[in-house]
Parts: sequence; C-alpha cells; structure tokens
Amino acid sequence: MTSWQQAAAKDTALMNDFQAICGFGGRLSGSGQDEAAMAWALERLREVGPDVRRVAVPYDGWRCLSSSLTLLGDTPLSLDCVPLLRSASTDAAGLEGVVLDLGAGRQEDFDRAGDAVRGKIVLVRHEYPFSQGHLHRRRKYDMAVARGAAAFLIANTLPGAGPLSGSSGRPRDGAGIPAAYIDHEGAQALAAQPGARVRLQIQGEELRDSMACAGILDLPGGRDSRIVISAHMDGHHLGNSALDNATGVAVALAAARILAGSVGPDTPGLRVCFFTAEEWALAGSARYLADMPAAERRDLKLNINLDTVAGDDTLCALISQYPALAGVVDRTAERAGVPVSHWLPFMPNSDHANFAKHGIPALRLVAGFEKPESRVRHILSRGDVPDIILESEMRNALAVTCAMASLALSMSDHELDALKSGSTCPGI
Repeated sequence: MTSWQQAAAKDTALMNDFQAICGFGGRLSGSGQDEAAMAWALERLREVGPDVRRVAVPYDGWRCLSSSLTLLGDTPLSLDCVPLLRSASTDAAGLEGVVLDLGAGRQEDFDRAGDAVRGKIVLVRHEYPFSQGHLHRRRKYDMAVARGAAAFLIANTLPGAGPLSGSSGRPRDGAGIPAAYIDHEGAQALAAQPGARVRLQIQGEELRDSMACAGILDLPGGRDSRIVISAHMDGHHLGNSALDNATGVAVALAAARILAGSVGPDTPGLRVCFFTAEEWALAGSARYLADMPAAERRDLKLNINLDTVAGDDTLCALISQYPALAGVVDRTAERAGVPVSHWLPFMPNSDHANFAKHGIPALRLVAGFEKPESRVRHILSRGDVPDIILESEMRNALAVTCAMASLALSMSDHELDALKSGSTCPGI
C-alpha cells in the first residue's frame, strides 16, 4: 500500500461527509438545499484553514411550475416527463404535435430527416455521458432548435429507470423550444406509433436576480501561484445527486485535510473551490472565473476537478487538450498505486472546462469512463443515491487526488507553466 493509499484509508470522516452531503437532498440550485449544503461545507473547510469565504455569483435562475406529457388517442396515456432546466414554456393549454423519432438524434439523423423536422416534436435518446463518442443532450437540443422543431423530447435508454434531469442551456429570454426528458417506456410507446400525436405542457418561470455561490478555501504557500481542487455542490431534484457530485465534494474535503500540511514556504498555495449552478451549463464556475482579476487568474496553475469520482473501480482523467497533463496523470497513478487512464480531447462536461478555456491546465477526474454498464449509469436519475457508492472507490479517488495535488505542489512555477505546452483547448 502506498503512502497516499494509507493516508486515504486513515481519513475517518470521508464517508460521513459523503452521507451528510447526500442528506441535504438533490441540491438543485435555487432549491435552498444547495445553499444549506454549502453552508455546511464552509464550516467543514474552516476546520482546515481560516481563509474561507463565500463568493456570490449571478446565474440565470428558472423553475418549473407544471409539466405533463400525454400520448393522444382513443385512450389518452399520461407519460412520465421531467422538463429540462430553462426549458421554454408552452401555452397554458399545452402544445399538440406529431412526434418525429430521430433515434440517437445525431447530426446524421437530423440530416436524414431534413425539412421533416420543422414543426415536429422531436424524439431523441440520451447517451452515456462518459464515452469517447458521446454527444451531449444540449448539442441535440441545439440541432432541434436550429432545424425548426416545435419541441424536444430526450429519452432515457435504461428500462425502469425513469426520466433523467439536465439543462437545456437556453439563456435568459433566449430563443428555445419546450424540452423534456422522458423514460424508456414512454419512448417505446411513442416509437410504436409512427406519427403519434402528443400534448406537451410545460410552464416555467424566470427567476431574475438569482445568485449561486462558490465556497473557497485558500491555503497560502510561499508563492502567489495556486493549485486548485474543485468540485460542484449542486445537483438535481431526482435522487440525492450522490454520484454527481457528493462523491467529488467529499473527496475534495478529505484531500484538503490531508494536504494542508504539505503547503509551505517553498510551495504554491492550495485553493479548494466548491461551485454551484454547475448543472446549469457550468454557469457558477464560468462567472467566478470571468469576474476574477486577470492577475489572480494567471496565478492559477492547475485545476484538478472532481466530479463523479466513484460508481466504478476505474478512474480516468479528462485532460482538456493539454497533452502535458498526460505525464502528470501517469506519475500520479504510480505514486498513488491506483491505475488512472487519460483522455485528451476537450470534454466540456464539468467545471474544468471553464478553467481550461481561460488557459489554465485542467482535468476532470471521473469514474466509469467507457463503462456504460457501471453504476455511473444512474447519473442524473432517481437512482443516483448513496447506496450505489462503494467506500473503496472513494478512497482510491482520494489517494489519486492527493498524489496529483502533492506532485503539483512540488513543482516550480516554470514546471507548472510548462503544462500549457502543446495545448489546443478551445478558447485559449
């Protein structure tokens, strides 16, 4: 057992913290659960160091007032649906239309349908999010909007798992169409009736002047530079958002406890960031970084983002088109005694993406990459509950996080700046 595995094994609070975070509920931004969980986390951070602050960041708030989906016919059938966050609203009576099944809902599916998309209620399928060929729901939604669809339905492909939850990415007062997740069984019912007619009703409300927050712990070293460990606190109203992302927050808290003694006069500082409004198209971290003074942002040398770090016994680092990070990951895996793969292409599926776009080498540590059969498949669903998380996986993620951050803390600023070498990350 490596020293980092031993350190991870000795942290007695890791799983208690995980359970405490899940105990706040799904932690949807704007629900109050996110704020309560953040207040708890700030108190936990104050046990590690005194420089703890809460930073308020505006975001485009929204809430669903009512929703329904009905398959019309001689015997109307009510289907389970969950509106996408920031969905456009229908009229109060709802929107009636013909369903056009586009299968996976990829570019070729939209191209094949051509003008037939216009005015239809488009049906596509959700894809397991942690795979090389994954196409995000928002890209499918955007294609439906661009092709003139009247509404957008996206189906969970797992039988018996219910609908999922996620964001449409529609900006405040922006153009968009009504959009909702449905379950596997609902999609089957629609697919069995080509030309099926449905009534979709969604009433949403813009919440202007909405504020999210970030919780920040700064452990200053002897240099202005900072290594950042981040995780998002917010989640969805389905389940307890255990995978996504109580796992990451609990591991980040434990890493802060373990690493605090490694920060000293010859090292960079360590910053721990907990974001909210991540599930709202990464809005919280985007605004936090955009509002930061440029000089402070330049001092951020590496972002280690923890998001869904358990749910399978494999770990992968998504290294955001920063090829030099591959060596960091390989050295980390050796030090931690835990295998970690890496994936170079930019995947904008968590807060690391906003760091990377600002020219900060960034990665996301995630479990279950290319493992759609893993327990990570329950992400965004009612099945995202504490019981699917194994302690051994949490402790492996903690050992990896500590080994990686310790390696970064031992590097000179010149070595840290060299991590930008060869990057082709969008936005730089």
